[in-house]
Amino acid sequence: MRWLPLVVLSGCALQTWSVPQPYFSTKQPDDAWARAVAATQAHCGGVRDTNEESGVIIAPWIAWNTGDGLYLTQCLITMLRGDEHVRDIRVTFAARKCPVSDMDDLAALAKTCEVMDMVPDQVKNGLEITGKKMEADIAR
Repeated sequence: MRWLPLVVLSGCALQTWSVPQPYFSTKQPDDAWARAVAATQAHCGGVRDTNEESGVIIAPWIAWNTGDGLYLTQCLITMLRGDEHVRDIRVTFAARKCPVSDMDDLAALAKTCEVMDMVPDQVKNGLEITGKKMEADIAR
């Protein structure tokens, strides 16, 4: 009976969820790029790189220290050209699982970490909130 809590806790620590990939559109495409850059700055820890011609915005890596280890995530925004009235937006998240180490340079650390398509609930919940905020700020 005394082992039951450990079994339950170990099962909870291993639960993972696929990284969200929301797609949405905006009917105000004229300033959608500026809104996407501002939303990335506000909700994804800044903007690491942009290419307006390709419609890509990349945020820096963000660290999540979880009971299951250290995870790094990164927002990736792709804006697909539609007609003059609609622009399609896709927000995805890259995820890496890393050994606990020095976090002074997350971009360098991310290169050495395992690519993940599943994340613990703590990270999943944070990414869902980020995705909803991104959509709310960009989709108008």
